[in-house]
Amino acid sequence: MQADSGQRPSEALAFSTECRRPGFVRIRWQVSSMAHRADCRMVFVPLKNRTESEYRDVPTVLFVDQEMNAHLSTWKPVPVIFIGQKSKRCRLEAFFSPRSQGKGAMPTASTYGYHFKKECQSAGLVGPDGKATYTPGSLRHFFASTALTHGVPIHEVSRWLAHRSVKTTIDIYGHLLPSAWGHCRTVLQNAMRPAPLIAADRAVAPVGSGVSVQATSGGDRRGD
Repeated sequence: MQADSGQRPSEALAFSTECRRPGFVRIRWQVSSMAHRADCRMVFVPLKNRTESEYRDVPTVLFVDQEMNAHLSTWKPVPVIFIGQKSKRCRLEAFFSPRSQGKGAMPTASTYGYHFKKECQSAGLVGPDGKATYTPGSLRHFFASTALTHGVPIHEVSRWLAHRSVKTTIDIYGHLLPSAWGHCRTVLQNAMRPAPLIAADRAVAPVGSGVSVQATSGGDRRGD
């Protein structure tokens, strides 16, 4: 689910049946850092840098929808009642239950990370030092890097990741964007003179030159 929607670990732990929509998920809550305490009233809190009424929608694939259905056929959602920011009583049918029934204490991101690493070690996903190769955050990075390297617009990925600005996404993942050089040449060639290019007749300017040179059969060279 994290790998398909780019949720933060704290957001994934707050996932509930109300998040599901046909073909996408609506992310609105995350688990509070204090949710491990039995006296915690705000078990779920608004998303990072967001208010309680704000949310984000992220597309999901059929495979993940099927996995959610399989999960719910084995483990029924657990009702969690908490107090929102405006002292309003809220209820969610959470995928992840409290640590013990009746205690009302949800697992936190640190608890999730601990058990995730143990499962990685059990599966042999470890480095030379024996430590887990991945963390729950790795699933969020998988979502972002896979989408960007396959040409999904970065401003859309940025919105789905809930980054404060697209600059944050560029700073972290900009190196993964596919090169636009070849695509730009094709688009402009088709726009100005739709004719096939002959690679042997073109001299391509080095990266960063800002000037493209076209070699003609008569030896004449012109800079555009």
